[in-house]
Amino acid sequence: MPFTLNAYLPSFKQDVSVYELNYKQYRDLVKSLYNSNKKETIQQYNSIVADLCPFIKDRDTTFEDKLSILLTLRNFCISPDLKLKGTADKDTFYHTVTIDNLLKEVRTINKSATIVIDNITVDISSYKMRDEQVFAGNNKDITIILASYIDTLKIDNDKVEFKDLTIEERVKIVNSLPYALSDKVYESIIQTENYYDSQELLVVANPHTDEAVLRLSKNITFEVLQKMIEFLFTEDLGNVFRAFYNMVKFAGFSPEYIDSITPVEMQVYWMYYMQDQSEKQKSTSTNNSGAMLPSTSSPNAELGF
Repeated sequence: MPFTLNAYLPSFKQDVSVYELNYKQYRDLVKSLYNSNKKETIQQYNSIVADLCPFIKDRDTTFEDKLSILLTLRNFCISPDLKLKGTADKDTFYHTVTIDNLLKEVRTINKSATIVIDNITVDISSYKMRDEQVFAGNNKDITIILASYIDTLKIDNDKVEFKDLTIEERVKIVNSLPYALSDKVYESIIQTENYYDSQELLVVANPHTDEAVLRLSKNITFEVLQKMIEFLFTEDLGNVFRAFYNMVKFAGFSPEYIDSITPVEMQVYWMYYMQDQSEKQKSTSTNNSGAMLPSTSSPNAELGF
């Protein structure tokens, strides 16, 4: 049985099971960020997230839910630290933040609300993961925002589940709502977003002046979500392939096995392999009194990423 992790989904206010991210999936995530077609990149990420988290099937998960899942995968399957490189006054500096701290901040986000006017009740949560492509074109249309935010619409005893509808169908319903109701729902959304805009998810400061050179708020918009994904999974693709090559050529693992384990497990195996190599070299040096020529097939001490 595959090993599972717990990921907290803010819009559902509960922990759910998530399968580990294997090296093939990690490689696909890294590769997709090199794709100039943003919509294809979104599809790749959402497909892998859906495969690893069966709970979200047939459920309307939000941007915050997706970010929480990706942070959890990064934390346990790749590295618990996020190391960022910046430039200030032509000087390069580095900033490190723990993924666990980011997860704690995301866990506190709660955009859910219920709006009632006369006989109409509207439940809202946040932007939906399945609507990411709609917002990729910097779409700020109020109708689109309402269509994505709304979860359910109840008029008297009749209830409509927006998760069962396409964006076009949802927009059509939103356009038919009384103006007073739409205005009140949008006002609630803006108040909530302003509240989370004032709170910080990630801040990177110039080490020389303490001035913020990067600030991402806890209002997880399309832009914030994409920037966090870039930070979490941007990697030199050559390093990713080099790591795979090293493990197969030098450590002797099969390609199929490497693709089935997590990146952090691969790093542990490589650490043990390099320790063994070091011990063998020490033993050879002790037993050989003559001059030693360097091996033409010795691996680099670095795994590759």
